[in-house]
Amino acid sequence: MPVPAFDARGLLPPFLGANSAIAPSRSPYPSLMTELVSMLGGTPERCNLLFSLLKYRSLLHSFGYVDGVQFIDGSFVENVETREGRDPRDIDIFSFLIRPVQYHGNDPLWQSTGFAQWTGEIVNQSLNKQRYQLDTYAIAVDQAGPLQLMNETIYWYSLFSHKRVTQEWKGFVAVPLNASDDQTALSAIISGS
Repeated sequence: MPVPAFDARGLLPPFLGANSAIAPSRSPYPSLMTELVSMLGGTPERCNLLFSLLKYRSLLHSFGYVDGVQFIDGSFVENVETREGRDPRDIDIFSFLIRPVQYHGNDPLWQSTGFAQWTGEIVNQSLNKQRYQLDTYAIAVDQAGPLQLMNETIYWYSLFSHKRVTQEWKGFVAVPLNASDDQTALSAIISGS
């Protein structure tokens, strides 16, 4: 099922249907990057943010991160143009990533190479905000214990499912890593289609 349209509030609905307890379609809404571009790339400013998101995802792929999913949130997944009379300024992202296969069972390699990429690039929020206009956060799923993974999921779900100031309940999007789909999405942005 595609990501739903904005509701009357200009937000993604937190669920579809009349009863939240039994709604089969609910946030986070699964989406491919091509679908995200089609649905939320309607202005030059939004296309620029999506282009930056794709550059960040390309960075992940270049480091060997090919398996994972990203929660996409913030004013980017709202009709902020109507709600607040402005363009979205950034995209908020929380990434659940499986570390590249070369680091599985190889702690010395992770410590010498992978961890520096992780801290210096992947989760370096100030750097990624400056170069990509993204608020980036992540967890290495295969490295985290079950309780840490559960706590991070609960935290980010609760944070992303409500507006910070008004506390309105809202939806957000979950996009899997997929280099092939990312290339198609990039082509769509470049061609303006």
